[in-house]
Amino acid sequence: FSSEVGAGSREENTSNQKSEAPIRSDRNGSSSSVLKLPRVDGLIPWIVPLAIVLIWQLACVTGYVPSRVLPAPTDVALAGWKLLLSGELVRNIWVSFWRASIGFVIGGGIGFAFGLANGLSQLSAKLTDTTLQMVRNIPHLALIPLVILWFGIDESAKLFLVALGVFFPIYLNTLHGIR
Repeated sequence: FSSEVGAGSREENTSNQKSEAPIRSDRNGSSSSVLKLPRVDGLIPWIVPLAIVLIWQLACVTGYVPSRVLPAPTDVALAGWKLLLSGELVRNIWVSFWRASIGFVIGGGIGFAFGLANGLSQLSAKLTDTTLQMVRNIPHLALIPLVILWFGIDESAKLFLVALGVFFPIYLNTLHGIR
C-alpha cells in the first residue's frame, strides 16, 4: 500500500478515530455504537472472603465468639494501625525481610551449588543426590525440635529454617534445568 491510500493526512485520520465510539457489527452486518459497561467478573472472587470477614465480625460483635479466642476483624485492623503509627510494624517487617533475604541467599546459594554440581557430574550426583532426596522428604515442622536443640531460639535457628525451605526448590530446579 502506498501513503496515498485514504483521504486526508494522517493527522486528520487519527483525530477522526479518537472521536468515534467503538463500533460493533451485529448478526445482520449492520454496525452500531456500543457503550462498554465495567465488568463485575473481577469482583466475584472477593465475595467469599468478604462474606467470611463479615460473618467473623458479626460472630464477635454478638458475643458468639469471645474476643480472647478470636478478636474481631476491626480489632485486628485497629491493632495493626496502632503498630504502624508506633513504628513497631515497620521495624518488625524489616527484621522479617532481613531474615528472608539472608536465608534466601544462604539456602539458595547452597542449593544452586549442589544442583550445579549434581547436574554436571555423575559422581557428585551419585554421592549426594540420594541423601539430599531423603532429607527433602522430612517435614520442616518435624525438624523444629532438633533445630531448637542445635541452634537454640536465636536468630541462627530462624535463618536455618528459612535457608532449608529455600534450599530444596533451588536445588531441584537447578538440577533439572541442567539435565
